[in-house]
Amino acid sequence: MIEEKIRKLLRKNQVMKPPVPVDLIAKSVGIGIREAPTGTNISGALVRSKGTVFIAVNNAHHPNRRRFTIAHELAHYHLNHAGTDYHVDGDFTINLRDQTSAEATNVDEIQANAFAAELLMPKDFLLRDLTDLLPLDDEKVRKLARKYQVSEQAMRIRLVNMGFLSPD
Repeated sequence: MIEEKIRKLLRKNQVMKPPVPVDLIAKSVGIGIREAPTGTNISGALVRSKGTVFIAVNNAHHPNRRRFTIAHELAHYHLNHAGTDYHVDGDFTINLRDQTSAEATNVDEIQANAFAAELLMPKDFLLRDLTDLLPLDDEKVRKLARKYQVSEQAMRIRLVNMGFLSPD
């Protein structure tokens, strides 16, 4: 389900290679990006208020982390997650991305992280790039992370989940 949604999203936005322009994808569906300091534990939020939707991103974070946050919040939007993390009033809903988002305890957060990983590091793109890089070593993983503009940790997790690296 997530892979197919990503394929359609990439096709619609004519994205053929990394790095995936998540900010432009957000704008293409009418979601603005607002960067501001949000505190050390908050990476970002999907904010819905009276027909307006925007993603708030912590501008103190590394650009790769900000890209992941935008992709994660796009997931909440595209997967129609309800936004139950924080309500200011009935017309204003926020999905927060904080440390608990990474702890794999909430189904919506697990789905959002999977969506973000697939959006930033699409399986089809990685399979194409990996044909010339196998077997993988630390330098090749770093090279892929730079190419996709993601952290080395995110790239390693993605490659482990795809079966190209061992978990240890």
